[in-house]
Amino acid sequence: MTAKYLSELRHQGAVAEIAKVKFPYPGPEGADLDTIVNVPKPKMAVGEEGGKDLYPDIVVVRRPGQWLQIMADVETADSVNDETAVNDWLPKAKAGEFFVYVPAGMVPEAKKLIKKHNIPVSGIRTWRFRPVWGLDVTEA
Repeated sequence: MTAKYLSELRHQGAVAEIAKVKFPYPGPEGADLDTIVNVPKPKMAVGEEGGKDLYPDIVVVRRPGQWLQIMADVETADSVNDETAVNDWLPKAKAGEFFVYVPAGMVPEAKKLIKKHNIPVSGIRTWRFRPVWGLDVTEA
């Protein structure tokens, strides 16, 4: 197995777990909401930028219909960079309420990129897997 493959698996696991824990829709507190996970296979675009569909890792819509409510991208240590900020975060943040999940310890770098590129995110959250407790997500 390559490092890239392992990173993709870790990303998929983090996206699935964050969607389940932080966006548990439909559910008792959001019966009219639905969570769509675009990883590993894209299912729902939220717009287009430069001829390219925008697929956030997690999309929450209000039903009936598909009224966009929340979007989130889950990053790994190697994806918190200028290219991701400009090509992914900026167009998605312009489309609606957008959260960025970064690995624990990456908040200063994420904040620097957000400020540098003037990205209107709704929030930054950190994530990490803890061996006994599982996923740990905190507000930054």
